[in-house]
Amino acid sequence: MRLRSRTAQTVKIPALDLAVDFAAREELRTEVSAKFRRDGVRAELSAAGLDLAHWWTDGEGRIALSLSVAR
Repeated sequence: MRLRSRTAQTVKIPALDLAVDFAAREELRTEVSAKFRRDGVRAELSAAGLDLAHWWTDGEGRIALSLSVAR
């Protein structure tokens, strides 16, 4: 799934002290539906120079949302 910016805009995420600029019609991928395990995600992120900042799951641990940040 993706989100598409209707106009040029800056989106601020205060909790991450982050501002992201989007051009009009620029897309952001919001979802990757695949089977991943937390340790595998952490290893892949690390290899790419990123850290796993948070890992949220549903009550049964079947669906996860991860937040990664640059080192």
